[in-house]
Amino acid sequence: MRLHPVIVAHAAATASLLSGISASGTRVFPVKELRAIFQNTPVELPEGIPPGLAMELAQLVGADAAMYGTVEGMAEGADPGLVVSVRLALSPRRELLYASTFAVKPRPGETIEAAVRRHLSVATHEMFLRLGGYRGGTCFDRKRIESLRALAEAEAAPKAVPPPPTAPVAVAAVAPRPPAPPPPVEPPRTAPVPAAPARPVAISPRQKEWVQLLGEREHFLVGDVAFAGRTNQFQRDSGLADLAIAILASPALKVRIEGHVDATHDAAADARLSMDMAKAAADRLAELGVPAGRILIAGRGSENPRLPNFTARGRATNRRIEAVGVK
Repeated sequence: MRLHPVIVAHAAATASLLSGISASGTRVFPVKELRAIFQNTPVELPEGIPPGLAMELAQLVGADAAMYGTVEGMAEGADPGLVVSVRLALSPRRELLYASTFAVKPRPGETIEAAVRRHLSVATHEMFLRLGGYRGGTCFDRKRIESLRALAEAEAAPKAVPPPPTAPVAVAAVAPRPPAPPPPVEPPRTAPVPAAPARPVAISPRQKEWVQLLGEREHFLVGDVAFAGRTNQFQRDSGLADLAIAILASPALKVRIEGHVDATHDAAADARLSMDMAKAAADRLAELGVPAGRILIAGRGSENPRLPNFTARGRATNRRIEAVGVK
C-alpha cells in the first residue's frame, strides 16, 4: 500500500522535529504516546490534533510547552509544493513562543520527505534554541499519566445503583397481654443543662479519606457533585454532605472550595462560572452546618482539565468541585 504524499510529508515533519530536540535539555511526550493513553476509551483522540486540543493535552500531562503544526498543499503533480506551519506555546498560559509558516518545494530529484526535513532544519533552528530554555522538573509524572487512563476508562463503566434497603419480616402468633399498670408518679426534676454539641466523627471510608487529605493540604475531587450543564445549579450534591462531615471533623483547618469548568473560547466567562459553582458549593456547606468563616472559595476556570474537552464526557468530567485544606 502506498501512503498519500501529504501523509508521508507529515510523518517526515514530525520525525524531523523530534530529531532536532536535544534529549539532554528537553523531554518529549509524542502524540503517539498520548493517543495510546486514551485508546479504546470514550475520549479516544481523533486522527488530527487541532491547536486547542494540543494545548489541553499539554496541560493534562503536565508539559511545560506544546509543539504543534500542519502540513498542507500538493505533494505531486507538475508543480509540487507544501505549506508547513510550526508553533511552540507555553502551557498552561498559552503564550506563543515561536511561530513559523513556510513553503516547501523539492529540488530536482529530491523526495518530498527530504525537502520537508531540509526546510524544517533551517526554519526551526531558533525555536529549538528557545525550547531548551523552558524545561521543568515534572518530567511527566507516571502516576499522573496512569490516572488519565483510569479516568477515561471510568467514563465507560456503568454506574452501579445500589438496591433499596429491605427490612427482615417475621410473622408470629402473639398471645393477648393484660393491660400494663399505670406508671408510678415521680416528683418533678430540674431540667439538665444541655451539653455542648459533640464534634462530628468521620464514619464512612470516604469521610475518613477526606479528613486525611484535608490535614495533608492535598487537593481532592469532591465526588458525587454534578451541575446541570454549564450552570451553577446542582444536578447532584450528595458528596457535599460527606465533605461537611470531614470539615467539621477537622476544626483546626479552613477549607478552600475550588470550581473548575470545561474550556470555551471565552476564558473570562469560564472563570466567572467556576467561581459561581464554588460559591454554590460553599452555600450548600453552610446550610449543612459548616461555619461560613471556615470556607474560602476560588474559581479556577478551565486552567486544569482532567480530560480533553473535545467529547461530551470529557467536558462533563472537567466541570467539578475540588477542595483543599488551608491554615
